Amino acid sequence: MAKKKKNPEKKRAKYSVKKWLCFAVALFLFSALISIFVTAKSEEQTRAAQFVRSLLTPRGEVADGTLQMFEADAFEIPEGEIGYYLNKKMVFPDGYSKGDVLMQNPEQCGYVLRLRVYLADGSSNKPIYTSPKLSPGQYISGDKLNHYLPSGTYDCTFTVTAYDLEDGSEQGFRSGFLTVSVMS
Repeated sequence: MAKKKKNPEKKRAKYSVKKWLCFAVALFLFSALISIFVTAKSEEQTRAAQFVRSLLTPRGEVADGTLQMFEADAFEIPEGEIGYYLNKKMVFPDGYSKGDVLMQNPEQCGYVLRLRVYLADGSSNKPIYTSPKLSPGQYISGDKLNHYLPSGTYDCTFTVTAYDLEDGSEQGFRSGFLTVSVMS
């Protein structure tokens, strides 16, 4: 029995359909992204458009050094205590964009720190913001919230948890109050 030879034109036609279908999907996605960015400043931007924009907004990055508003030696932290700088009036342009977190773990602090922010009204026990871990001598200036918040000013509580530099075990925490403002 002789094997049937595959028709190369049929294979080319099948490949061509897949190629055009992929091109059409890519063109659709590209045009959707362009329309989102064009309407980014519009007051009538849909929540879906904001959500897609948030997926494209990267999280804040941890940086070495000190925040511009402080000098490196401005902190005096006794050994064994948790010390940090934290912005207590965080402002976000909208519920999906990066805002002014401004948290610094000074070099004099002997712990790795992580910030968690919660709504004070008790509506959820999940944090609305969780920072990356900051080693001594690191800071984060801007980051986005864990999930969408509508415009408004929110009373919040926060905890700064300290972790051991060597084994990462939890060593203690400090807590307090702050406000989060979402502008639009």
